[in-house]
Order: sequence, then structure tokens, then C-alpha cells
Amino acid sequence: MNQLHQLFLILKNITGAYVKVLVLGATGFIGQRLVSCLRASGWANPVLAGRRAPAVNADGLEFRQVDTLDASSLRRAMGDIDAVVNCVTGQGGAIARGAQLLTEVALQTSCPRIVHMSSMAVYGRQEGCLNEDSALDPGASWYAQAKCEAEEHMKAYAQAGHPVVMLRPGCVYGAGSDMWVAQMARLLVAGRIGDLGALGEGWSNLVHVDDVCAAVLLSLQFTAEVDGPAERGAAIFNLVGADSPRWNRYFVDLAQALGVSPANRVPPIRLKLDARLGTLFIRMAQRVANAAGWSGLRLPVAVSPSFLRLWHQDLRIDGQRARALLKFAPRPYSQGLAESAQWAFDEGIGTARVVR
Repeated sequence: MNQLHQLFLILKNITGAYVKVLVLGATGFIGQRLVSCLRASGWANPVLAGRRAPAVNADGLEFRQVDTLDASSLRRAMGDIDAVVNCVTGQGGAIARGAQLLTEVALQTSCPRIVHMSSMAVYGRQEGCLNEDSALDPGASWYAQAKCEAEEHMKAYAQAGHPVVMLRPGCVYGAGSDMWVAQMARLLVAGRIGDLGALGEGWSNLVHVDDVCAAVLLSLQFTAEVDGPAERGAAIFNLVGADSPRWNRYFVDLAQALGVSPANRVPPIRLKLDARLGTLFIRMAQRVANAAGWSGLRLPVAVSPSFLRLWHQDLRIDGQRARALLKFAPRPYSQGLAESAQWAFDEGIGTARVVR
């Protein structure tokens, strides 16, 4: 079935027929950009899937209402699908159980190719340079646990003879990135982060959102028997920029691009107090705001303890396999930084327009 399905997709490409790709999580950060990239590919017909239709669908693309935790909902959406891209986010249950149901329904319907968006979070709190064959660390957090469980379901689908590609991106930045661009930019403008000294010497493992989407398109066409290992199983690829810097450099560079230079050297004690007391205060304020219905209230960004652990973690994910087998070619860090900073400025964060 694996080879037959791959030949079917190749034949569709040769004949000019469109490959119908169901995008789960199509309204999310990566999903929205992916839909645009699929639409522009010339060979894919993206079908948007989610609980609610997107507020704006300028291209008039087909939308299918899907609850990924409901098997009948998935079954209705997947009957005529050639491939599925799973970009679903959310709580642990939505990630792990959703992946299980997706693979079960896939076996009952068209047995489509699945491109599953995993995460570098599966490596947990380990350090050093890790590749796709390195051990996983599901005990690091609920998120790591959910992502590891989801991968197990994908591996089972692949072991049954069906094509699966799992992508493990690092920290996804670029236009639209709330966490790694907008939130970091606001913290820099407020002087709450900058050069963090030893606390910011971990590797950022940044990868641009458009590069992630390019990797998905490559994965939809990837033929393991021709381009990769011959053994049956899911193809797994780390995604990271080739010259992704340490966090300190990213913060200093982003601050300079936004006109917040020189970035402050933040004393460790102040940063740790911010992460403990500041985050507690912000979360309490958020609960009060939610209870009062103040949906438009903008609170400061919380510097969570998980941020501190990540910024200090000396983990560098190895992206050589994706570059060699998937032909993944991420953009230079300098380009991704300029694009990210320009978007942040356009969103009203910072004081100086980026010069490219």
C-alpha cells in the first residue's frame, strides 16, 4: 500500500491532477501559512479543516468542519482525501488522542499519506546535539508527553504499511509568530529581557514558518524507497535553521532591529523573580479579566519558568537529515530575523523600521 499510494501521488503530479490535502489546524499559526503555500504549489488542493470556519477565506477554499476528537467527524472529512497534514495544537488530550483517532480513521477510509507536525519538545530536557535517532524524554512536560504519544500512533500507522512523515521543528518564528516574535519583542521593548548572560546561552533552534511549510510540501512528495532509508516506518526529520544562534544573540539582534538597542544585560536575580512573582501576578490578573469579561485587556507577557529552562538549555537539534534526504533548504538567520522584526514593527512593536 505504501508504494502504491506513493505512485498514485506521483501519477497525479505527472498528469496535472491536484492532490487533495486535508489540513487539520488550518486556522492556526502554521496552518494558515501552509494553506497559502499549498494553494500556490500548482499541484495541491488544500481543504481547510477545523471546528470553526476561518473568519477570512479570501481564496474561497473548501472548508470541512472537523472535531479531531470525534471519529465520525474525521471519517466524514477524510473519505476522498489523498493526504493529511496534522497541525493540530491544544492541550495534551487534543494532541495525543487526536493523533490516535486520525490514524484509526485513516485506516478505515482512504489510507492517506500523513504529514504529522511533531516538535523538538519530544527531546525534553536533554542537552547536547541530538538527531532523529536520539532517545526521547516524554517526562519533561505534559506537552512532551502528548507529542511523544502522538508520534507512537503515527509510527503504528507507518508500520501498517502507510506513508507517514513526522516533522520535529524547533522554535518556529517569522511573521505571525506570537510566541517567538511578538512576545519576545514586547519583553525586549519593556526591558525585561535582553542579554541574559549565562541564562541565555542555550541554542534557540529557530526555524522560519515559511521554511516549515516548505518542508511540509517536500514531505507530501517524499518517497522513502527512493530518497531515504529502505526500512518500513515513519520518516522523521528535525527542522532547524542551519545557522540558528543562541538565545542571547537572537534577543540582542531582535532588539537592535526594533530600535531597542543596546539590549540590557538583565541580572539573573531580576529575571528569576520576574519568572516567579511576575508570572504569578499576570496569571492571576488574567483569571480576573476572564471572569469579568474584559476580553480586550492586554496584560504584560509572562516570563514563565519554562522560558527560563529553554533559554538556558544547551540543546542543539541536528537538521542534517532533512537537508540531505528531504532537500530542506532553510533561509539564512539574517533573512529570517529581518522578516520577523519587520512584522513585529508592522504590528506596532518597536521604534525603528527594519532596514533590509
